[in-house]
Amino acid sequence: MSVAPLTDRRGRRDAGGIVQPARAAFWFYPMALVLGAASVVPNFVRLSSAAPSGALVLSVVIHTLWLIPALAVITHLELFEREPLSFCIAAVVWGGVVATGFAVVANDNLLSYLAKVDPEFSTDWGASVSAPVVEETLKLLGVVVLILINRRVFENVLDGFVIGALVGLGFQVVENVMYGLNAAIQSGETWTSGIVASFFVRAIVNGLWSHAAFTAMTGAGAVYLLVGVRRPMVVRVAVAVALYVVAWGLHFVNNSPLLEIVLGRTDWYLTIVQIVLNGLVVLAIASYVYRLAAREEYRWFARAVGDEPELLPLRELAALASNKTRKEAVEAARRAHGRKAARAQSRLQRAQLGYGVALARSADPETDPGVARWHRRIDRARAMVVAADVEARGAPEAHGMRGMRAMGDVGDVGDVGDVGDVGGVAEVAEVVKAVEVADGVDAEDAEDVVEGSMGPGVGRGEGLPEVP
Repeated sequence: MSVAPLTDRRGRRDAGGIVQPARAAFWFYPMALVLGAASVVPNFVRLSSAAPSGALVLSVVIHTLWLIPALAVITHLELFEREPLSFCIAAVVWGGVVATGFAVVANDNLLSYLAKVDPEFSTDWGASVSAPVVEETLKLLGVVVLILINRRVFENVLDGFVIGALVGLGFQVVENVMYGLNAAIQSGETWTSGIVASFFVRAIVNGLWSHAAFTAMTGAGAVYLLVGVRRPMVVRVAVAVALYVVAWGLHFVNNSPLLEIVLGRTDWYLTIVQIVLNGLVVLAIASYVYRLAAREEYRWFARAVGDEPELLPLRELAALASNKTRKEAVEAARRAHGRKAARAQSRLQRAQLGYGVALARSADPETDPGVARWHRRIDRARAMVVAADVEARGAPEAHGMRGMRAMGDVGDVGDVGDVGDVGGVAEVAEVVKAVEVADGVDAEDAEDVVEGSMGPGVGRGEGLPEVP
């Protein structure tokens, strides 16, 4: 059963697009794009001319087929609303054209300098030194430029994480296509196997735990530093620098001959073993950063809905905490009352997500037509839930709220009207604890929201802990 999709940025009054002519960064982007293309295009022409006929097509096709699911994975990381399509495209293009184009020139020059200073060191460690410094800086610059174009798009650290991952993904794909052409040139008559082997090592083995993960971390650090985080500047700078250093260090280890030196061997498989081991560390650190960013975004959403017990009861708020909890709620509705009820629950989730986001972004929620629109959608969706519940049970409870179970109902825990009592809060806490939140919001944090929102005389949004 599908879960409620994320809300998009339609229906809210803000400057969500990338076209911001009043911003200097908006004009810097196309200039950087032209300069990057001036480096990337000639390199592609040179490599494709030297490679066997069909090598460019094969390399582009297999990497594009890999790119599609990779994009789906990264965009799925967002919890409450999708990034504007224009910013997603701009992020991928910056990584693939601007960062790659400048990196080709900068890496060549830095490696030439290292070769003159110490030829042996340059041969063994040159790529390990130059690539992290040059590439991580250029990719991070892309995130910063996009922030400066429109800061309103980057309101939470999770925005920087996702956009950073897209920048890294664009870089990785274009770089991998170029490496595939190099492999075809070096393989001669067996150029097809050369491209496939290059694809296997750089796309499959390296996966999303290389450039995409590196820039996701540095992008999260950039947003933490630059956009409205309630921390002292010293702390924000320290976190941003620490994430950059971590990404740099992981990139360094990924490119280094460290395992060969430690073991004193040069077997070909040691490179793959080192990449996999380093990749596990990258995934662990990136996952931790993601969990922190997702937790902050969940708190942002929970504060935004404020005192809205009728539109978003406590149990339904807990069910919106992550993609996994949303799916659990929809599955519970399907098991209890069938597919029609599950579709109604999913539609109600979608309307509540849209309402919360619109409420958070509205300057005047009382008169904002966007907020009112989502309010009406919640009413219609809730009526569908009631109707599906009544139809499934064949009961005459067609009026009021007592004919409907709250979204996320697991078992027989009572009606929506009972959520506010002490027993209902305890049950909600137990449900939240029992759910494994693989998408980044842990049970303890969700329970903090539950408990903080139900204190005596405190509205749902008021008792929440401050966003770090």
